Amino acid sequence: MKFWIILSLCLPLFGLELSIQSGKEEGEKFSILHLRHTVPFACKAMDDEFGETKRIECYLPTPPKQNFSPIDNGQLLVSSSTTSNGYTITVLPKSKIKLIPVLFNLTKTKETYQNDAKKAFHWNIVGYQSNLPLISLSSSSATAINFPIKIAKSPPPFVGGLDLKGNPIKITRVQDVTDYMEMKKAYAAKNYIKVIDRAENTLKEYPNTVFKNELMLYQIRSYHQLGEFEKVLALSKRFLREFSSDPGLAEVLTYTANAYSKIGQITDADYFFDRLFDEQGDSPFAPQGMIYKAEQLETNGEPKKAAQYYKKALSSTTDVAIASKAAFKLAQSELMSGDVQKAAQYVDKIITVNPDYFSEVTDDAINMATSFMDKKDPKTAARLTEALLNKSDKKSDNYQLLLKNLGLQLAKAGKRGEALKRFNEYLESFKYGDYAEEVRRAKDGLFFNEGDTNTTEEIKKYNDLIDRYGDDSVGRKALYKKAQLLLKEKKYKEVLDIESDLYRLDSTEYPETNQLISKSAIGFEKSLLKEGKCADAMKFQKMYKIKLLPEWDESLFNCALKTAQYPTAKKIAQSHLKSNSVAERQIWLFRMVKTQFGLGEYKAASKGGEELITLLGVQKNPPLNEIYRIMFDAAQRVGDSDAMIRNIKSIEGVFPNDFTDIERYTQMVSLGLKRKDEAMTQTYSRKVITLQERTKSYTQSPYIEFTLAQSYQNLGKDTDALNVLKTLNKQKLNTEKRARQQYLIGAIEQKLGRKREARDAFNASIKADKNSAWGKLAKDALALF
Repeated sequence: MKFWIILSLCLPLFGLELSIQSGKEEGEKFSILHLRHTVPFACKAMDDEFGETKRIECYLPTPPKQNFSPIDNGQLLVSSSTTSNGYTITVLPKSKIKLIPVLFNLTKTKETYQNDAKKAFHWNIVGYQSNLPLISLSSSSATAINFPIKIAKSPPPFVGGLDLKGNPIKITRVQDVTDYMEMKKAYAAKNYIKVIDRAENTLKEYPNTVFKNELMLYQIRSYHQLGEFEKVLALSKRFLREFSSDPGLAEVLTYTANAYSKIGQITDADYFFDRLFDEQGDSPFAPQGMIYKAEQLETNGEPKKAAQYYKKALSSTTDVAIASKAAFKLAQSELMSGDVQKAAQYVDKIITVNPDYFSEVTDDAINMATSFMDKKDPKTAARLTEALLNKSDKKSDNYQLLLKNLGLQLAKAGKRGEALKRFNEYLESFKYGDYAEEVRRAKDGLFFNEGDTNTTEEIKKYNDLIDRYGDDSVGRKALYKKAQLLLKEKKYKEVLDIESDLYRLDSTEYPETNQLISKSAIGFEKSLLKEGKCADAMKFQKMYKIKLLPEWDESLFNCALKTAQYPTAKKIAQSHLKSNSVAERQIWLFRMVKTQFGLGEYKAASKGGEELITLLGVQKNPPLNEIYRIMFDAAQRVGDSDAMIRNIKSIEGVFPNDFTDIERYTQMVSLGLKRKDEAMTQTYSRKVITLQERTKSYTQSPYIEFTLAQSYQNLGKDTDALNVLKTLNKQKLNTEKRARQQYLIGAIEQKLGRKREARDAFNASIKADKNSAWGKLAKDALALF
């Protein structure tokens, strides 16, 4: 038996890890897809009428933050889709396929046993031609007993790393390993001088060390951190020359471009920026390069172009620090142009995800908060200042200024209670501080601003009485009167904020206390629903067990659906399904179907959808035509191909040429492939291509073009196949896919007897990616000329 691995592809997707390995056994190719997640998830094999697995679907509760394009490696076709119920990974075989759960880690557990698991942290999916590789499976006897096998006395052997000949690698720990590890520790501690010294000494003592590239990379990083850009350039030139295919290439290109930019050599900087964006566009360092490029443009007086690069960096990065910097720069740009609302949106993004960033740009952040105040947006100014204050040390120079500013901003924003708290905090901490007099004046005038109503005066009076008399009878009565006044003014949240104090009141003395709190809870629940704050509304309703009138069912249902509380949504919908009004039944039946789909009750959703379609035949309601999409998706989940065909035709009728349905058309292409229905495959492939051309969004390329071309070839329409493949010339493909496209063009041109065109295409394939399988096939093809 001969076995060798030829390919390993790994995609870490924030919790979900997808990797593919390919190889040969006994002359037959096979592929193994590994799916791992930090939480257990379910995978399901779907068999045809002959017991052969023709499709595998894996279901995750939430989509990863980073999607992947469909993968076709010869044995497996891997795709994904996001639904309202989570995230689905679909695997289709080219020949045969097997789903195997990985349930035991033999380096950690001491026993194994037969376990038909429905969920696992790790699943293997094997695609093969005729014989399952590596292992043999046998069905267990129905009368057998499933004893665990204990292996405590004979744990599996571990030989460590192997060389290319299969022999164990023997590594003797030498000083360069120790130096390398100490250097990394120094870099983590931001001791860049030590990093540089240790790297230079190690390279001098061990010029042939295997860590040479890493040592040089850490030197470049350190010089860049220290701002010694001339030294960055001296080292980066050597690195780019000696390690042109190193994983750190993108990072070095980034620092090189920025170094040239900082010393004023813009032409050289732009050359390396272009290399970074063109050659390493998928690298996480590309967004960092965009930040540096934008800073260069700002320095050169081109703020609009700079803003474009900041936006590109923000939209393409997954690094919170880079995203925060880009958003902050964009906020500054929008403030300068006068778009305060847009600037506030960028600030809110930083506050939500990475509020600590403001402490890295304290002076600029303080100036920005001042600008928001000047432009009459005190709420954003207060949020920004509060983020700064939370990271400031009480003994720092800026703490008093921030605390004073926050109080003024909150007061200006109408948040007087919070402003009073900050003013009191300042006066208690800095009685004789630099801004004490200004804070006292602001506090004294907080509740006496011009335009105050009698209500405000009353609340102040009650607060004064509460503070003065506390739990005395006068203080208790003031508390109760204050709550009554707040309820009258519909300040429900403020009533609930003092709920615990109200509950301490004597129920015989104040018998309506519970009713007061209950009315406030109901009022606050309604306000949350009106404002669309669904998460808070559903949490609040559950906490207080609030029951609203049926007129609020629609808002409650929408919030339950939005927060994925499907059982609650289903209960609400059920109460309306027997309405005498056809229009009302239609709407609530539609909502019920959406809920059933969200719960994974696809058969029930299909049944309800059919009932709704019948009602729509009696009384039209165009907004509910969305049901056909839900019906299609439900049919796709349960593998009902006839229903998929039936519903896709309805979708085409009510939503003609809608890009929203492009993934559904792509699923129809997959169905055509599965059914070996060339007409279906071609029909929906052309629809997908037409939609992409109309919108200039090529989300399904080049998979859809390759599929359509192959379908044409299956019917002998080589010219049509050739034309489809040539449409990819104007699209940006990665090197492997470009090599594949050009090879397929060459193969068809050769078949049509056009040798010169075939030779040109084969050469283009090799040029695109000579190390890919397609490039190698093209090279073999050229040898036949």
